[in-house]
Amino acid sequence: MISVAAVGLLCVIIAAVSIQMSNRDNAAPSELMTEKLVLFKMAPPPEPWSPPENLWMYWGDAPNKRFGHSGDNIRHLVKLGRMAGGEYRDPHFLESFASQTFRDLSESCCTAMLVAPMKHNMPIWNSYSNVAQRLRNYIANGNHLIFTGGSLVSMEFINTYFWYNIEPTSGEAGYWDDTGYGNWSPGPFRKLVDKNLPWVFKMTPDTLYQDHTSVQSVLLASLPDGARVIYMSPKSSPVFQIRFCQRLSDKHGEAPIKTLPRDCYRYAAKGYPCSCGTITYIGYDWHMDQTSEAWDKVCFATRLTTHLTLSLPRLPLFTIPLGSVSPGYDRPFCS
Repeated sequence: MISVAAVGLLCVIIAAVSIQMSNRDNAAPSELMTEKLVLFKMAPPPEPWSPPENLWMYWGDAPNKRFGHSGDNIRHLVKLGRMAGGEYRDPHFLESFASQTFRDLSESCCTAMLVAPMKHNMPIWNSYSNVAQRLRNYIANGNHLIFTGGSLVSMEFINTYFWYNIEPTSGEAGYWDDTGYGNWSPGPFRKLVDKNLPWVFKMTPDTLYQDHTSVQSVLLASLPDGARVIYMSPKSSPVFQIRFCQRLSDKHGEAPIKTLPRDCYRYAAKGYPCSCGTITYIGYDWHMDQTSEAWDKVCFATRLTTHLTLSLPRLPLFTIPLGSVSPGYDRPFCS
């Protein structure tokens, strides 16, 4: 009898322990339900991106539009253009700065014009012609002109039509036994973080690098008044912005006058206020989109700065009346 009772007691104890263990397992949370233990997750899908309504792109004869080349890589980056008739077409492609489309854009505000690397040629006009004045009016009316391309053509375009004198770097010592690097800076280019850095550049890479001869930087000493350096080496900058301003002439019928940003308040007090816009230079040529990820982010950030022009002071817009052509000099006015 005693042995039977002992065996029965042992069975009861084992059953109780089993029930307790089962209850404890049921009370414990499952690994599948515990977020901290889920180690393998799929990244969320990227948000679809389409070009904003105020983004335009120069698509004339100067860019290299062949598939996989610099112009096509920039076009693909900003997702402009659809294939039609064996070529890419888009309502926001600008075929010529001498067109009626650009005339309309130059007399309105708050658009961005992206200029692909000008590999084939440089559009040339008299710097006092109607077309050249429209380029200046386009910027001064609160718009944004974005130049890309690791060549001298973009610099010459800026110098010729906006009357600056920016110069390419002429060989920074440091490579090949201090013999220099030709007309290219070896880099690297660090982001200049200060209180004036636009917030959109806070998320771009801290450092950009020279890719053989793909990056053409500008001497810091040659940058004009009002320039904002975004990236730099000790002597040069591959990414910078210039605030370009114009004011009304005190002589009726004369062209608007280019004005240094620091002098605008003085002329405003005299009744000739300024209107300003932005020129951005990105000195990478996008010849290979496989190595351009860091520069892509800079280009996107530059496009986002277009909204900053909304806060700039603007006059009644600079325009050029039809038929206002005189030999060698045009007489646009602010209507």
